[in-house]
Amino acid sequence: MDDDPKERRGSDAPEADDNQTVEMDPTSTVLDLTSFQLHHLDSVELSPSLTELDLTANRLSRLDPRIAHLLSLKKLSLRQNLIDDVAMEPFSHWNELSGLEVFQMSHS
Repeated sequence: MDDDPKERRGSDAPEADDNQTVEMDPTSTVLDLTSFQLHHLDSVELSPSLTELDLTANRLSRLDPRIAHLLSLKKLSLRQNLIDDVAMEPFSHWNELSGLEVFQMSHS
């Protein structure tokens, strides 16, 4: 069986594009946006209660500064995006993410 990202999110999960708002339950702690082909997170609501944020396989070229304010975040995946070293530089100054346990960024 193939590992389909839609199955991990649920079959009714919305497909997003740059003109669609991605809404989530404000009490949810996990947001999996794998393969949504997002160029930015402007249309994504980031709940402060998030503990896991998976942005794997999108078209992101920069970090959204709102991520720095996700104080409960334990896992962040930015794999398979377009983020380069220059765009990652602000991440080193985000002291608010000191509780981050897993950070994945290979092939970005």
